[in-house]
Amino acid sequence: MVGRKMLRLLETCPWVEGDPLLLTSARSAGSELVFSGRTLACQEVNSSSFDNLDIVLFSAGGGTSLKWAPVAEKAGCVVIDNSSAWRMTAEVPLVVPEINPQRILLKPGIIANPNCSTIQIVMAAAPLDQAFGLRECHVTTLQAVSGAGQEAVQELLEQTRIYPKHEPKDSAYPRMMAFNALPAIGKQTEDGGYEEETKVLHEMRRIMDRQQDLHITCTATRVPVLHGHSAALRLVFDQPVSAQDAISVLEKTSGVKVVANPHDYHTAREIAGKNDVFVGRVRPDTGNPKALLMWVVADNLLKGAAWNAIQIANVLAEKNKK
Repeated sequence: MVGRKMLRLLETCPWVEGDPLLLTSARSAGSELVFSGRTLACQEVNSSSFDNLDIVLFSAGGGTSLKWAPVAEKAGCVVIDNSSAWRMTAEVPLVVPEINPQRILLKPGIIANPNCSTIQIVMAAAPLDQAFGLRECHVTTLQAVSGAGQEAVQELLEQTRIYPKHEPKDSAYPRMMAFNALPAIGKQTEDGGYEEETKVLHEMRRIMDRQQDLHITCTATRVPVLHGHSAALRLVFDQPVSAQDAISVLEKTSGVKVVANPHDYHTAREIAGKNDVFVGRVRPDTGNPKALLMWVVADNLLKGAAWNAIQIANVLAEKNKK
């Protein structure tokens, strides 16, 4: 799903010369996709696939990235990888272009795209950290099923159709997804959490360069929404911060749309298909003058994945042009 979004976004990039090369597994080789009105056939990836390419976008899972990204890097490409395979590798930059664009220009062979939830949270938290000093971030995510892939989307649609007549069998989810909320995304971790929550913790610290001194908690929840992740944030700062002060900072942040009315907000349904991150319900924590509460929403397939990767590619292309 993300790969197809990337392809659509590449149609708008002026630096793309000719047709992109579409690489797949042997199983999908020969399948056709449309690019700028032209039909392109996918080719099976092999050891020479990356010769004479400049930028390669990976969105085929961690195992594929671990196998083929070093091959592409050796061929002289810059790899922008959407999987979790390289995110915590010290020499691989983990990049959100609005937050840490300088890391794109370090001549890396591989650049990692952060987790979809991490991206939208850090888009709100990092500018406020720069302005006021962030001490704690507590977040509950409400994540769309498209984050688990096309199979999960189709299963939710099917569960919704048959509900409440039948219970699903061989589900892509740990429990019934339709008309439900599941606080379990990814593999279980030894501390009682789940892998998705660990990603938010470690990736936020890397992106914001706050390795150990930023306290982060996360409860990651899958909800029966097709596209668009939501997150409820509680941010605690080093100093008292008013809602208006925070809104003023976010209004100046590229890629963020914020509403000032504390009763106003965007929903996942409303922002599907948009590249920005949307912030609303900005309000004080009445028990702590140093804390604020807010609601953050973004399209997980776009800013949470494909658009963030294309933004990185745009920076690289601009640098190469110079």
